Amino acid sequence: MNQTEDRLSELLADPEFEKLELWLKLPNFFSILDTSRTEIRHSNFLGWILDPKGTHGMGELFLRKFLRDIFSDEKITSYSQFDVDGFDLRDVEIRREWKHIDILVIHSEFVVVVENKIDSTDHSDQLKRYRNTVEEYFPEHNKVYVYLTPYGNDPNDSEAGKVYVNYSYEFLSDALERILQIYGESLSNKVVIYLQDYLTILRRELMKSDELNELAVKVYKAHRDAFDFIINNRPDPATELYPYFESKIQESGWVLGSKNKGYIRFLTPKLNAIIPKGYATGWPGKESFLFEIEYFWSDKDAIFSTTIAPGNAEISRILSQAVESIPGHKTPKGKQWLVHFKKRWPFVASEIVNESDEAIIAAINKFWPEVTEIVQRNEPANGRIGEWETSPILPYIHTPTQFTDSPFLRFAF
Repeated sequence: MNQTEDRLSELLADPEFEKLELWLKLPNFFSILDTSRTEIRHSNFLGWILDPKGTHGMGELFLRKFLRDIFSDEKITSYSQFDVDGFDLRDVEIRREWKHIDILVIHSEFVVVVENKIDSTDHSDQLKRYRNTVEEYFPEHNKVYVYLTPYGNDPNDSEAGKVYVNYSYEFLSDALERILQIYGESLSNKVVIYLQDYLTILRRELMKSDELNELAVKVYKAHRDAFDFIINNRPDPATELYPYFESKIQESGWVLGSKNKGYIRFLTPKLNAIIPKGYATGWPGKESFLFEIEYFWSDKDAIFSTTIAPGNAEISRILSQAVESIPGHKTPKGKQWLVHFKKRWPFVASEIVNESDEAIIAAINKFWPEVTEIVQRNEPANGRIGEWETSPILPYIHTPTQFTDSPFLRFAF
């Protein structure tokens, strides 16, 4: 074995790596739903456990602990943490996304506004707008503003930072852990699992403080070269999605063309028999014309086009003239790469790649009929190879062999 193989073998034989792999395979409700860094999902869960009337069965436990943390901050002058035990919290109302506010806690005396930020920050004076909204709708209540982030960061809005209490997911996770330790046996098994899974996600994904994070660092340091080699060769969405498009091309009875990262290119068998190869400079296969789907680079759309590659000017001219005879074509904007048909459909590769095989295939199938329709519009109309004068895409080409002749082309006007 070479040096790289030795290092990979050492990694696979390391019991710490095996332990890490085993832990990562343990099911977690929030990991399964892929919600670990989605603010709205965290807000939904927090709204649920803050609600004293929620189905979690904790009653006011989490809400009371949360309020103690908030009211102990020096920015809060109306109350202190010692006032919380005197509040009747049974009728507290929790609102989600009310007037775009992430979480609103409504008590008969006070309201608490929670702005939740995980991978983003406040913008467009939103904190000021929320304060104005609450002032308008709750003029008689004491107002408390909370800026929740993984590490208790300050808001971008410095003025709002004078009012908003910085609260972190670390404090939140400590509160949950304490509730589980003291009251876990009195809660239903399902609720305990939800809380434990959520606590794991907070520490592992948001704060990077879980035991698994520490183990990962330890294993990485011991096998740095092996991991770096793996990372440099890991598949990306372009690579992982290509086989699905390749399968659709083959299923449609078409012929694969030149391959580049993030693109699938093809021809119909009839067109493959006559399209000149060897005279274009743009693709590895030097094809003069291909159907092309770019499905990765925009990370927004799948973009289908009929493309004439740069190369021999006479071939490009005749191919352009042929395609321009087909209804629905548009005048190309470029000078070298000539695109006469272009269509796009929503297709976020970075998200779709994480879906099941069935979901990925379904996403492609949504736009495949339109791809097929354009392809059929562009291919030879008759099934007899050689009768190119009746072909809609190449009505000017007499025989395909003449592409190798000098001066290249004979065409019938």
